[in-house]
Amino acid sequence: MKKAILVTALMLLSSNIIAQEKYCWVSGDNFHDIKVAVSNDCEEGDLLWVVTNGNNLDEWSLEQTIGQYCEFDSEIIIRKRNNGGLYLQCILHDEKSRKRRTDN
Repeated sequence: MKKAILVTALMLLSSNIIAQEKYCWVSGDNFHDIKVAVSNDCEEGDLLWVVTNGNNLDEWSLEQTIGQYCEFDSEIIIRKRNNGGLYLQCILHDEKSRKRRTDN
């Protein structure tokens, strides 16, 4: 019984690690470009790596991307590139964006 529990736990842990071995490189000029690229090219559990096509990633696009796509149980990284632009890295919660809660 103990061996079965240990094997199950190891399988769950290893499948989570394998899912995080892939990354999804997303670029675009605005949040809409990022959203389209994530839905087309990424899968849940990927390392999401967001940059822009020569433009700075603005704060609004960063907050929208984090709020709609990033897993909050993992680290979310925002750093400055050599050219002064920002990039974002996080674990992708789901390639379908979170939706705003509305009262019915």
